[in-house]
Amino acid sequence: MPSERPDIVRWGDVPMDMTSVVGRFERSDFNAFYTDRERGMAVGHWEVAEGYEEYGMFPQTEVLYIVEGTAKVQTDDGEQTVGPGDTVFAHPGRRMRLVVAESLRVFYVTAGMEDIADAQAIRRRAAE
Repeated sequence: MPSERPDIVRWGDVPMDMTSVVGRFERSDFNAFYTDRERGMAVGHWEVAEGYEEYGMFPQTEVLYIVEGTAKVQTDDGEQTVGPGDTVFAHPGRRMRLVVAESLRVFYVTAGMEDIADAQAIRRRAAE
């Protein structure tokens, strides 16, 4: 993991070396090509196939920019379909389910994570 901020990162420059241990996906691989442990921040790419994940019970905020594919976002306010060019905000304490119907490629930013190093170690072991 580079300690300095990269100037340009192209898809595939940084290997997908982590696997989701939270969601119920057929496949969920991601990387974090930039982290700031003081702020609990991670930035990276995520590739995910069919399934779902529940948001809102975590202390961090996640921002998901959909690059490719489609999904449904279900909240207490209803359901919306999202696709390329859409940005999804997952706020702590606000229930949201992301249901992936067609494989997604996502650029993500996570902020407010309590222990990035521990979370990444768990997710890297899951990828092995």
